[in-house]
Amino acid sequence: MKKAKLKEIKQNNSKKNIVEEQETFSIKKVVVTFVIIFVTFGAFYFLTDFLISKRTSLETSNSNTNTNTNTNEISFLDILEQSDKEYYVFALTDTKDETIYKRYASFNDKKYYIVDMNDTMNKSHVSDKTSVSNSVKDITIKETTLFVVKDGKISDHFTGTEDIIKYLQKNIVPNSNIKK
Repeated sequence: MKKAKLKEIKQNNSKKNIVEEQETFSIKKVVVTFVIIFVTFGAFYFLTDFLISKRTSLETSNSNTNTNTNTNEISFLDILEQSDKEYYVFALTDTKDETIYKRYASFNDKKYYIVDMNDTMNKSHVSDKTSVSNSVKDITIKETTLFVVKDGKISDHFTGTEDIIKYLQKNIVPNSNIKK
């Protein structure tokens, strides 16, 4: 029986050694894992900070060059909310004639604003027919429309490229030679 007890003791001792080695090995793994996590997060932090600062500087430089062209673009719901007493609003369903309208409007001292009806915020006001009312929420247009706004109210509107150009030629630049 003595032999059996020796074998059991040797087995128990070898198990203790294995257990102790596994514990020290797992502590080493935990330390290494934490170091890797900290290094990874640090790298992502500095990379993100670098990319954001570079993107911000690009946006700032782009906004400085485009300030004159975007200042007169507004949302459709804001067509009666401008501070000027009298102005024009071009609600464009097709931007092909935008330069013509801008050219005519530049001859006038009245301010003009552009509404891009293809923008997702403005698409709800595009319909099969044009309907103009006192409330901007109820206005729908079928094609490009010019709104003449006086004292915060729509005094007149013109729908379609031909009607808009006729109005602009008659009221802004009489006897003008500006053509498409």
